[in-house]
Amino acid sequence: MQPAKYCLWCGTRLVDRVIEGKELPACPACDFVLWPDPKLATAVVVESGGGLVAGKRSIDPGRGLWCLPGGFVDDHEHPEQAAVRECLEEIGAEIAVAGLVGIYHVRRTQRPHLVVIGYRAELAAGVLPIAGHEMDEVGVFRPENLPPLAFSSHREVVRDWLRNRESSPVKST
Repeated sequence: MQPAKYCLWCGTRLVDRVIEGKELPACPACDFVLWPDPKLATAVVVESGGGLVAGKRSIDPGRGLWCLPGGFVDDHEHPEQAAVRECLEEIGAEIAVAGLVGIYHVRRTQRPHLVVIGYRAELAAGVLPIAGHEMDEVGVFRPENLPPLAFSSHREVVRDWLRNRESSPVKST
């Protein structure tokens, strides 16, 4: 998959060139190289009352399936800021990030690969999650009752969170 046919800097048509043993689209006029970089995203285990928050997606990919709150990191954002913003957008709730769960590489065939940063967080005091514009509904689930999650990276984040939650500074209420 080649996402661009023209140079992003000068507009010249890109040609394939072998660079560091890889065939990559490159500009013959200004030496721009279109490196296949992954997209950066977040997934957040939001703890609430001994359970975790998940949302049923109202958009693709994964429409109608459950997921953790999270999403793509914008160019100007620190990943932790993106996690906070995505929670506000998707579950209508402010969170306090408590730490890192892990970093996950997701291979995709038709789109750039992903690097997903998994965080753990808790809801702000007295806040209940509500469905944002990308969710049909949200709920708080005990880990053993969590609906199947749409994305492999979210399943990995939950698996690692469960494995490590005994040492988590976030205390369930």
